Amino acid sequence: MKKFLNVMLPIFIMVIVACICIGIYFVFTNGSFKKVENNNTTNVNNIAESVVLTQEELPRIGCSGITKQLSTAIIKDFTQEENLVDNVLDVESTEEGFNQLLKDEVDVLISTYPTTDVLTLAKANGIDLEITPIAKDGFVFFTNASNTVDSLKVSDIQKIYTGQIKNWSQIGGDNIDIRAFQNPENSSVQNEMISSVMKNLEMVGAPKDIFYAKGYGEISDLIATYDNTEGALGYSYYYATKILYDTDAKVNNTIKILKLNGVMPSYDTIKKNDYPIISNYYLIRNKNNQSESLNIFTEAVLSERGKNVIKEAGYVE
Repeated sequence: MKKFLNVMLPIFIMVIVACICIGIYFVFTNGSFKKVENNNTTNVNNIAESVVLTQEELPRIGCSGITKQLSTAIIKDFTQEENLVDNVLDVESTEEGFNQLLKDEVDVLISTYPTTDVLTLAKANGIDLEITPIAKDGFVFFTNASNTVDSLKVSDIQKIYTGQIKNWSQIGGDNIDIRAFQNPENSSVQNEMISSVMKNLEMVGAPKDIFYAKGYGEISDLIATYDNTEGALGYSYYYATKILYDTDAKVNNTIKILKLNGVMPSYDTIKKNDYPIISNYYLIRNKNNQSESLNIFTEAVLSERGKNVIKEAGYVE
């Protein structure tokens, strides 16, 4: 019996030690796995803050006509490759940009909010859109710099575009007929006007003009482009207006951006939501598209780095 114990006792002790070692191994390896998972979350954020994407890694990016400047700034920062811009931003209108997204020709769209028609079409095609705001802008109204009117109320705008106010003298200006310009149907600017300002009130017919197109000749009854004549009134997004008309340069005979409800649009009034009509730009993608490059790009745009890029580009983050 003593001999048996002398043989078995060391074996028994070895088994116990082995079991303890195995237990310790599982405890610590499981803990290390959890730490790796947590570190992975941190790493995704780190990648978003420092990522530089090559042309092959870049997701297919689309934009609307109004967001080309914003999209260009984002692409330049996250790729560091100037020649990528012309290759990816080949869209001319908001409608075209959304068509590309719904047809899976682009992975992500930087645009204004989709119209009801776009949302209906997406739903009909089984597409669930993920719509994330990334920047703010103001929706502004402008006239010729010589106009004596400096401020309008939102209610004045509504009355002008429903035909109730037809002369600047009715709102404190000179005796000049108002030429209230509009934008083409289904453009982002026109959609914003209808939904945010007019609240779906029926608008009067827009001024029309005749255009001459090479290869087509005369094309009539198209919506006229704002011409900055004495009685003209137009509208667009604040950032686009500043770029298009170079308002900071204070060139003679240029436009005058009007106050709305007594508030002048500016970076600060838009950021603080003091300006009456605030618009947003969005990063829009199909929820079913979970490609790695798209997820990294999305995280990058939504990171602090992305916010800084948007701000440096002149937009309100």
